[in-house]
Amino acid sequence: MNQFIKEHCPSFFILIIALTFWCTSATLTVVRGADAEKQEYLNGGYFLLHQLCDNEAQLPLLLDVKHSSSEIKTFADRISRTAKETNAAIDHMQDQDSAIKFERNPLPSIERDVRQSIQDEKQHQLLFGTSGPEFERSLLVSQSEASNYARNIARVLAENEEDAKRKKILEKLSNEWLLISKETFRLLSAVP
Repeated sequence: MNQFIKEHCPSFFILIIALTFWCTSATLTVVRGADAEKQEYLNGGYFLLHQLCDNEAQLPLLLDVKHSSSEIKTFADRISRTAKETNAAIDHMQDQDSAIKFERNPLPSIERDVRQSIQDEKQHQLLFGTSGPEFERSLLVSQSEASNYARNIARVLAENEEDAKRKKILEKLSNEWLLISKETFRLLSAVP
């Protein structure tokens, strides 16, 4: 037995070390792959939230060409300001962590085309299809959908974000969009 150990142990130990190294590297590759997949998932959410807020930041421009009450104009300014603050927070996150990249649209091309079609219809309706109280109702319904979407994107990002500081920021953003959503319903009920 001693002779067997003397002759085969160095090879046996080399084999064990090689297997250990292979298993460890395979595990690290799987972990890195899972981390990359999760980051891609988060980046998709950051893209969607940033894109939505780019659009929402422009809302006061619509009210430069359409007549509405001063309360609706003030509310549009609040939405625009919240959208800009949301994007500033996301931009800051990206500046702090190079893994956050939200330049690539995660949606399939058919979904992008459908969303663009919906957006074009809404813009046409708001610009040309309505006026007065009907315009305000249409605007508020549209804002209800947008604020609910922003709130939920921020919430899902917060639920999946592992960085505690970013999680807290995203939870705060979600709450801010919730307040806008609630205000939208209050204003909607007041439109004649």
